[in-house]
Amino acid sequence: MRKPKLMEQLVLAAVAAGSLVLGAQQAQADAWQPGQPGRWVPGTPMTDCQCVTDWSGMYIGGKVGGVWSDISWDENYSEFDAPGGASFSPSSFQGGVFGGGNIQMGNWIFGLEASFIGMGLNQSTSPVVSTDTFKTEIDWLLFVEPRIGYTWDRTMVYVKGGWAGGNATLSASGFNSNGVFSSASTSDFVDGWTIGGGVEYAWHPSFIVGIDYQYVDLDLSTAASCDLCLIGIPIGDPAAVTGNANLSLVTLRASYLFRPED
Repeated sequence: MRKPKLMEQLVLAAVAAGSLVLGAQQAQADAWQPGQPGRWVPGTPMTDCQCVTDWSGMYIGGKVGGVWSDISWDENYSEFDAPGGASFSPSSFQGGVFGGGNIQMGNWIFGLEASFIGMGLNQSTSPVVSTDTFKTEIDWLLFVEPRIGYTWDRTMVYVKGGWAGGNATLSASGFNSNGVFSSASTSDFVDGWTIGGGVEYAWHPSFIVGIDYQYVDLDLSTAASCDLCLIGIPIGDPAAVTGNANLSLVTLRASYLFRPED
């Protein structure tokens, strides 16, 4: 009577063991394999993106490129009474550093970036009288820009825009109406806005390269104490300079991303 029960137990054990083996094989077959989409990768955000590359984290980097400009301003220096103002179109190499942070939500990436660039955007001209010289110098700029990007794993495209500011030196020199050589200049911190976009590629999980374009609009006008000058009542002092600068920047970028799992 014991043999049938023993055989029955052995059969049940064999069936259970077979079920476990088949279950393990099925689980292994269902596991994520490298390069297979649609699976969560350990160390990446658990979102519906299922991307292998995690763009979340803080980053720092450097950039280099070129800048082209269209600048115009009128002067009202009391020391210099030559007529009108001048227009400029200088170009220059530019380069600097940047840093920021990203948060990835699915395929979307939200970030904030700050950057600094140096350049030699300088030009002189004599637009009206050959003995008069007008000069514009813009040597550096700062940016603070929110970014919104969309990623296809290793590739991200983004748009950005925000605040821009820097130092501008505007000067004029020549002979005044009394035949006396005179000069005057204004060196002020000027600011405005910027908008642009670009594309980045995760060449290595933490090493990012890219290229972007920025359009910058700066207000060169200095402060005035003549509130009624615009309607022809000269009570007070008008602005020493009125004008603006439009800049276009094309930049190559490289950065290192400090990911949360690093």
